[in-house]
Amino acid sequence: MLSLRLKLSLVFVLIALVAILVVALLVDDAVRSEFHRYCAGLCEMAGIDCMGTEPATVLEHAYLDAISDSLWRATLVAVLAALGLAILFSRLLIGPLNELKVSARRIRDGDLSRRVELHSDDEIGEVAAAFNDMARHLEANEEARRQLLADVVHELRTPLSIIQGNLEAWRDGIVAATPGEIAPVHEEAVHLARLITDLRDLSLAEAGQLDLAREMTDLTALAGAVVESYSQRAASQSVALTFTSGPGPLYASADPGRIRQVLRNLLDNALQHTPRGGAITVSVEAAPESLVSVSVRDTGSGIAPEDLPHVFEHFYKADRSRDRSRSGSGIGLAIVRQLVEAHGGTVRVSSTHGAGSIFTFTLPATDDIQAGASFDG
Repeated sequence: MLSLRLKLSLVFVLIALVAILVVALLVDDAVRSEFHRYCAGLCEMAGIDCMGTEPATVLEHAYLDAISDSLWRATLVAVLAALGLAILFSRLLIGPLNELKVSARRIRDGDLSRRVELHSDDEIGEVAAAFNDMARHLEANEEARRQLLADVVHELRTPLSIIQGNLEAWRDGIVAATPGEIAPVHEEAVHLARLITDLRDLSLAEAGQLDLAREMTDLTALAGAVVESYSQRAASQSVALTFTSGPGPLYASADPGRIRQVLRNLLDNALQHTPRGGAITVSVEAAPESLVSVSVRDTGSGIAPEDLPHVFEHFYKADRSRDRSRSGSGIGLAIVRQLVEAHGGTVRVSSTHGAGSIFTFTLPATDDIQAGASFDG
């Protein structure tokens, strides 16, 4: 198969050859016609009939042959020049493409750090820039995949180790399987089951394959019910949990089960980071641009500014010193973002380190929002 460089060279030469041949034929025909006319004019001025005589014919053929030879020599020189230019330009064009080919193969073999040098800002330069951008995204995704795998292994190892250790102790008769000994093992099993379920939901949401059973949902009533279900837990931690809402129901087309999961994750996060004597407030209100806003405000430890951009990432924990029972699995907020975005909404966080955080998500409202609801804009 012919290489692209050879194809480009042949195209350059062929174009040059065709153009030169056309010019040579036109020039040869024009020279012959004009020479005949010139000779006829000279003979007429001299008052003689020299057309057809042998000396005139010989001289005419000699002149025309010289012109033809000159044209063919010019054609040969032009073809050689075209060939040289074709090789030069094809090298300039093919060089970056060869570099792209080599880099693509290196990336295929696992070297995601490979980049292409940008030599120009033309179309080939744009292709090279797009290739580098693709390589950067692949490298970032691969790093995220490796980190996710390491985090999953870490999160699974702890409960499995506890379960395995206790089972071996019971089997060997070292510890009796009393209800008090079984309870923490059961908690680890529940934690493990929840982690696996969360990972499944997260992967489905990120792949856009999470099924949503949408229906007309009153977010005010839903949030109030979730807050009520957490009242005893909050009281046991000496945390004041309150709920506020607008003057009427606020509707959105949503999956009630998934929105409950969002609120539970946000409340779990708030309770984990709010000390005894603190407060958590859940509010639902109408927002501008036909949105319903749901926020969870706490007076907990807050989030450092450098950690804020990462709180919705997989397994990100701002305080690595916390034990696992206090810090959670690290994917609750990632699930919150994915579920809210799957509903066409957005989620954001604002926080003051040491003073608390506010997590707010918004969903598109339906036409059934009470007309009297006021906007806080």
